[in-house]
Amino acid sequence: MTDVEKARISDWWHPTRLVGGLPALPLLLLFALNAVDELDRQAFNTVLPEIRDDFGLSLTGITTLVALVVPASILLAVPIAHFADRGRRTRFVVVMAAMWGVFSFLTGLAPVLLLLGAARVGSGIGRTVNEPLYNSLLPDYYPLQVRAKVFAFHRGANSVGQFGGPLLTGLLVGVLGLSWRVPFFLFAVPTFVLVALVLKRLDEPVRGAHERRAMGADEVTANTEEKPPSFSEAWRTVMAVRSLRRFYLSLPFFFASLLGLQTFLTLFYDEAFGLKADARGLVLAFDEPFSLLGLVIGAPLLQRALNERPALGMRLIAAAAIAIAVLIGAQALSPVLWLAIPFGYVRAAFGAILIPGVYAVLSLVIPPKARTLGFAAGGVFGLLGAGLLPIVGAIGDEWGIRVGILMLLPVYLTGAAILFSCASFIDGDIAKVRSASMAQAEARRAREAGDPKILIVRDLDVAYGQTQVLFGVNMHVDEGEIVALLGTNGAGKSTLLNAISGLVEPRAGAIVYDGDDITMSDANTTVAAGIVMVPGGKGVFPTLTVEENLELAGWLFRKDPDHVARATAEVLERFPVLQRRWKQKAGNLSGGEQQMLTLGQAFIAQPRLLMIDELSLGLAPVIVEQLLDIVRAIHAEGTTVVIVEQSVQVAMGLAQRAVFMEKGEVRFDGPTADLLERPEILRAVFLQGAGSAAAAAVPAKAKAKPKVTTSRRPTDDGEPVLATSSLAVSFGGIRAVRDVDLAVQPGRILGLIGPNGAGKTTMFDLISGFLVPDHGHVVLGGRDVTEATPEARARLGLGRSFQDARLFPSMTVRETIGVALERHVPTRDPLAAALMSPATKRSEEVVAAEVDRLIELMHLGAFADKFVGELSTGSRRVVDLACSVAHDPKVLMLDEPSSGIAQRETEALGPLLLDLRDKTGAALVVIEHDMPLITSISDELVALEVGEVIARGTPDEVVRHPRVVESYLGAGRTS
Repeated sequence: MTDVEKARISDWWHPTRLVGGLPALPLLLLFALNAVDELDRQAFNTVLPEIRDDFGLSLTGITTLVALVVPASILLAVPIAHFADRGRRTRFVVVMAAMWGVFSFLTGLAPVLLLLGAARVGSGIGRTVNEPLYNSLLPDYYPLQVRAKVFAFHRGANSVGQFGGPLLTGLLVGVLGLSWRVPFFLFAVPTFVLVALVLKRLDEPVRGAHERRAMGADEVTANTEEKPPSFSEAWRTVMAVRSLRRFYLSLPFFFASLLGLQTFLTLFYDEAFGLKADARGLVLAFDEPFSLLGLVIGAPLLQRALNERPALGMRLIAAAAIAIAVLIGAQALSPVLWLAIPFGYVRAAFGAILIPGVYAVLSLVIPPKARTLGFAAGGVFGLLGAGLLPIVGAIGDEWGIRVGILMLLPVYLTGAAILFSCASFIDGDIAKVRSASMAQAEARRAREAGDPKILIVRDLDVAYGQTQVLFGVNMHVDEGEIVALLGTNGAGKSTLLNAISGLVEPRAGAIVYDGDDITMSDANTTVAAGIVMVPGGKGVFPTLTVEENLELAGWLFRKDPDHVARATAEVLERFPVLQRRWKQKAGNLSGGEQQMLTLGQAFIAQPRLLMIDELSLGLAPVIVEQLLDIVRAIHAEGTTVVIVEQSVQVAMGLAQRAVFMEKGEVRFDGPTADLLERPEILRAVFLQGAGSAAAAAVPAKAKAKPKVTTSRRPTDDGEPVLATSSLAVSFGGIRAVRDVDLAVQPGRILGLIGPNGAGKTTMFDLISGFLVPDHGHVVLGGRDVTEATPEARARLGLGRSFQDARLFPSMTVRETIGVALERHVPTRDPLAAALMSPATKRSEEVVAAEVDRLIELMHLGAFADKFVGELSTGSRRVVDLACSVAHDPKVLMLDEPSSGIAQRETEALGPLLLDLRDKTGAALVVIEHDMPLITSISDELVALEVGEVIARGTPDEVVRHPRVVESYLGAGRTS
């Protein structure tokens, strides 16, 4: 703001100067409505003793009536507030004001308690709904820099009503001797007059315009509203604000204590000091001049604090709340009237700034598109405190009104402490609201400039529990482009995709898709909008057939069967293997076939934005090329693609632009070719040969060969530690493995290669006991274990890793590795463990030391205390390898050990496996698609195709075998 503008608002009590030259009429009309609302409320509080006597109620009965009336009003306020967020709020103001006017009139007519309660519910609904409406409208009428003063001025209407209500009611009932019913008839009249004025003169403001202006948006963008959210999205949006959640948590305590205090004060002056209606009205009325004094002094101080730093303003508000608690106690304990009244007036002065201050802060942190709901939802949480009122009332009946008031103090102080804790999150939450507004403004400007951005991510933070994964991530995706999302393991790539898809809730920041804020949209909403994600290794329903999986993929187009039929036919044309597996369960498909099925599902879903997590994970080059073909086909139909990749060759051959992430932050964003000029990124995630690979632009080219210094062991003709003979198995008439003979000697490495679907993993399942062969034998350490269970084979020294890293997701990395050491735990007696015997403690120390060694060996220190379920695919793979090493097996079978890990880790994997073999003497059987890796470490290679051995020998001999070249690498290719 300019100095002139600041000067214009310095004299804040004058409405025109207060609002910085903007029209003051909205503020004045809402001020007047708030004032007449208080006339009804204060009239009811002032004549409570007369109502109690007229209907024969006890103190418990009075508090029970209040506690029953308020919940009915609040529960209806939430759905009404949601509909107000989706329409013209000024119309709702008119309806609700008219409603409370009518029911205020009916309060005076109520002949019995039941009708009195119904009238108070109707009047309460009107007032309860209009309060969040006022709080939603004011921030959209007036800018951020004056909101504390605007809310304070508006709250001054409560003081006017609270001054006039008791005074006029006391005059009518106490002085003139009229019935307690008369004030309700008279106070309804100004309400109806104001309803007519609001209907004619109050215009609807644009939601969030001032937030967008604060972020530098132009006027066209500032005056363009967001798309109204669904109820679920609005609720998620509101509940995602950390400071707002804390505020809601404080409300049950404030609700019970403040509502109880409001109810008890009239009764306090009646019972403790014997004041009649006229005297009570006079005493209570003069609370309000002090409230106005508190507003005059406190509002500028609060506004200055909020403008300097919102967290400071929130702490000032919490300090005022604590001062109020002290004054309430002093008032309740005052032995004489002349002492109780001043304490009450000072309390009123502090209390005047409490509510408008909170409202001003909340107006900054509640997203504009759900602001009415955000204010109304507080009442729902406040209801949790309503049950305390009858209890406090009963205590007051038994021990006196003073004790009843004192019982409210610890409740109130608890709420104040929680309110103080909100300050820790205020600044970040305000930044989140502004980020969302700015992202949408950026999307609109780009679209108007002819450069539409289908996705914009701004300042995104995501955490799993207390562990933060993404830190202020910023990225964009232009409509129609392909972007490669690259990075090291655990960088947050998959978490970013999950946040965009609605699978995890961001802690801060904004996600804008096609101009709409989807930060808090759930997965159902995002997929309906056209966002489809292909998760890494988890894209199919394993217990359903291929046919059923593809049928489910057409759910969004269930009313367009022709599209589903055409798209399904095209998928089967591109992937004929799926036609052959049509009736098989998806879980029985190979990894490559499952990935084909997942991409086929995405193709049928016809996405606008397709996000693919680890497309080439564990797949042969020829399969990767087939998958890339359908990705290009989907892109050619107008789909924007974001692909997470570990392979620089795939990334550079497919994407025009790359975004590189490391440790939850974006380190590079630009053309893929520019990656070659960033050696620190290449060293972090790519092979040293990436430059030549990019120049060749061949997506499936084999990775550069790792440097392995350990020489291959000479041939040993001794007895094999593992052997199979004539091993075979079929699934539904399809022969998966055909009479395979394998043998590996101690200390040697046998490599198993072949295209996806060749039967490699099935062989592992047969050897480890997860499948029973149709015929043939498995011999382990000289013993026939064909009929043995998997756990029996493990005890004999057979270790096995899985393609999808089957770990315990709810355990930490440290705990998971500790479980893998179970075979070698010195003391396993559960009774000794329960008694914490010295042997058990020593055993645990040994295990802990070994776990630490393995964590250091596998470079897992950064993830040691994270849950496995929070890790990326590649990080889980490294943990899986650590568990395999921990088992200390005689034979270790590794299924795609390099899949999903960064290429820098792949370079170190070969020497690590050789070192493992040399130090343990174990035999290794390794399935691997990384040809440089598998050829560098293997003593012997065996190639499979459709379940049978097609080549066997040294690595050089096998990879040059014509059938291997044709089936594994693709016809016409060489190694």
